[in-house]
Amino acid sequence: MSELNHAPILTTDFNAKTSLWRGLGLVLVGWLVAFFVKNDGVFSRRVQIDILGPNPSLVNDVPYLGSIALIAVCLLLIFLVWLAIKSGGLDRLVLGCFALSLNADVVPMLFQFSIAGFFYIMVDRGLRLRRIPFRLTPLVVVLGLMMISYAVSFLQTTQPLSLVTNMLFRSTYLIPILLLPGLMVSRRHLETLFNFMLIAAVITVGVELMQFALSAISGNIITFSPAVYNHVNTPFGVMPRLTGLMYHPNHQSNLLASQAVMALWFATQPKGTIDRRRRSFLFTAYVVLAFGTVITMSRSGWLSIAIATTLIPLIRFKKLAPWYGLAVAGLGIVAYATGFAEFAYQIVHDMNGDSADFRWHIDDIALEAFFSRPWFGVGSSMLLDFFNPYQLEVHDTYLQVASGMGIFGLLTYGGFACAIVIRLIHVWMKPADPAYREWAIALLLALMITSIQSFFAMFLWVKFLWGIFGLAEAVVLNNRDKKRHQGAKDFIFLPPQR
Repeated sequence: MSELNHAPILTTDFNAKTSLWRGLGLVLVGWLVAFFVKNDGVFSRRVQIDILGPNPSLVNDVPYLGSIALIAVCLLLIFLVWLAIKSGGLDRLVLGCFALSLNADVVPMLFQFSIAGFFYIMVDRGLRLRRIPFRLTPLVVVLGLMMISYAVSFLQTTQPLSLVTNMLFRSTYLIPILLLPGLMVSRRHLETLFNFMLIAAVITVGVELMQFALSAISGNIITFSPAVYNHVNTPFGVMPRLTGLMYHPNHQSNLLASQAVMALWFATQPKGTIDRRRRSFLFTAYVVLAFGTVITMSRSGWLSIAIATTLIPLIRFKKLAPWYGLAVAGLGIVAYATGFAEFAYQIVHDMNGDSADFRWHIDDIALEAFFSRPWFGVGSSMLLDFFNPYQLEVHDTYLQVASGMGIFGLLTYGGFACAIVIRLIHVWMKPADPAYREWAIALLLALMITSIQSFFAMFLWVKFLWGIFGLAEAVVLNNRDKKRHQGAKDFIFLPPQR
């Protein structure tokens, strides 16, 4: 009986060998930190110049910048672990990181870490439940053709290793189209992801305001874009083109405008389908994101969000649509008759007018590349290696595909986009639930934003676009399963909180 009275062994009790290895591990970590700090102190100035230039703003002459960055990363990891513990799992943490990655190209590898988190959750819980949550979509065939179209570039390139790196990295952008339909299996999942996306977008608007303030204080334009894109000439002087957490102001305006019109569409739902707090949140998000779109100084962003915002009342309020249309037409006629429309157009046109006019030369080179190799193009992202004395990329997504991947690329990538749009229109016309009709229209409006801006910039390899495609396919499959009464029995991802 005395053997049954032993005190339980706690999990924090280690034998001598385990304690030794644990101590050696901690000593190794301490030595690595000390080694890093020592080399950071010796070589930080040279590394800082190599990475940031000889006279970077804000951090110039800051010693131990790398050590400060390392401490910040460690504190961030501690915060993320605390957040995962408080939220009851990795689900919301991974979903939040994914939403932020769609709005933040400047954060390296965040998107790929989010995808890895999705895979971990799917495999771990799928093995426990003996059911991997993967819903096969017919778009898999088109995705395969798209990768074949990209791979044809190997026949054109003289730098295959560089092309392999780009291809592997960009292929991860397609993964949400396969993952999200298996994870976002209910309206609650869709709304949770969209909430995270709106919060991330609002954060990027805050970054824009910070960039503007720092630019005004320092006298130098501080954004994440190159100097050629970070300013615009206006009647009021040179203004910074704010980028938020993106590398290009057009990309920033695209994601802000897309999420803004989605928020506005959901905010105008009929009474009784949405509570007051939710409506206020969505309206506020629209105002903030629309403001963020304006201060990017992206003319294509202004045009696209103006068109989408004008269309929403026409689609939403059918009884008032004729009167609304007449009012808009009347305002347009008055603006044209008084010369105000021409005056406003001239102001917008003259903002970096030389740059806009110069783009036509690049577009001509892209067309020449397409006609010289019409079937498979000159290779993806290889227009600079074609006869291109300006050494500039084309500012048109459609010409980007045509020149880089030819007719085959136009058919595969264009066919994929058309398939997404047609499937969303089908959900719009034949919804299994009114909520999915709302989602279909919201996503169509977001894709319309990109289709307009694609005439003025390249969006093919922007993560946000592929995230929207994945979200659209999740809505389509959810609507299909709702019709067949095949709702998810077990929520492997983001289960309801008890």
